[in-house]
Amino acid sequence: MKTILFDMDGVLVATERMHYEALNRVLDRAVGRTMDWGYYTQFIGSTTTFFWSTLDRDFGLNGQTDALHQAYTQQKIEFLKERGHTPVDGSPELVRALARRGYRMAVASSSPMYEITEVVTALGLDGCFEFLISGETVEHPKPAPDIFLQAAAHMGVQPEDCIVIEDSSNGVRAAKAAGMTCIALRNPDSGNQDLTPADIIIDALGDALHQIAGLTYLATDRLCLRPFTLDDAPALYELCSDPEVSRLTDWKPHESVQESEDVLRTVFMGTDTWAIVRGFDRRLIGAIGLMADPKRDNPHARMLGYWLATPYWGLGYATEAAKVVCAEAFEEMGVQLISAYYYADNTRSQRVLEKLGMRYEGRLRAASRTWDGRIFDEVCLSKSRTEYLQDCADAQGRTNE
Repeated sequence: MKTILFDMDGVLVATERMHYEALNRVLDRAVGRTMDWGYYTQFIGSTTTFFWSTLDRDFGLNGQTDALHQAYTQQKIEFLKERGHTPVDGSPELVRALARRGYRMAVASSSPMYEITEVVTALGLDGCFEFLISGETVEHPKPAPDIFLQAAAHMGVQPEDCIVIEDSSNGVRAAKAAGMTCIALRNPDSGNQDLTPADIIIDALGDALHQIAGLTYLATDRLCLRPFTLDDAPALYELCSDPEVSRLTDWKPHESVQESEDVLRTVFMGTDTWAIVRGFDRRLIGAIGLMADPKRDNPHARMLGYWLATPYWGLGYATEAAKVVCAEAFEEMGVQLISAYYYADNTRSQRVLEKLGMRYEGRLRAASRTWDGRIFDEVCLSKSRTEYLQDCADAQGRTNE
């Protein structure tokens, strides 16, 4: 459940413009022709075999592809000697951050293996990846899913437990065809790629470092907490169309699967919000998240929010999920204080928060309005990191007695 598959060109290293320049230099010398950038972008994310067979057809290379490939490779080597490998902004930091958080990682690139090895070494990321996989070792190139399915098989994981980071239309389509979650980087150097099938689209790895590193899978004895994807829309609609679920919230019951999909895009995805799923059957049963507390001007404070579908009330799931999220926040995310608010007559939430060891702060009278206009008093509890660590030490002491 903690497996990340990286594309290389355009995700780890900025190579596409250099490849394009090298190719045009070789073509100009050999046949007196060059290609425009729009034509070149069809090859981004595909293999060398597809690349040269298409050029042979369109440029009338008349069997010169082997010689031109050698010349192209030599030209790239010369450029790299002059310019070195330039990482995509934020890529080394992202890989190292994920490695620190215990993610298993592999590179699954359409490039030849010697190029993959060279790039990973040049970026100082050798020890971060378990496998380096070239598209030249599979039968069908991207957008076929072969390379990602092979990567999952090598790592002994299921496709649905993998997250792919891609920058090309071919790569995104391959990831989704493999049944994997896909994060697409909108990289200007990769041309106008169609990334719409991706689950999440980001504009910069550096800016989104916390967002991506925050896609941590958390597990308890009975639950798995994972990022939401658009594939969750039908199940989310089934849960959130129940009026009882939204009775004590500020959102109205969902009226269509499309509305649930919109909520996924605008509220749940790309934030520190986890889908709560049962471990034994992976059934979606609710959501839990951390967000900025609008009542505190403190960048190190977070507000805890959660909900469960009605069939799963009273089974201890909310407490179980909240405990592991609070541990993640205090131990890994640098959070110094977690607050939580509940409507004054919501005794279920009150019991959950008390089981977390949260301290009573106060009651705000007539402070909150539900989606249908009802007004409630709001009760606030909170817990600091210092209190969390003390509670952990006390619990450990009791265990050792």
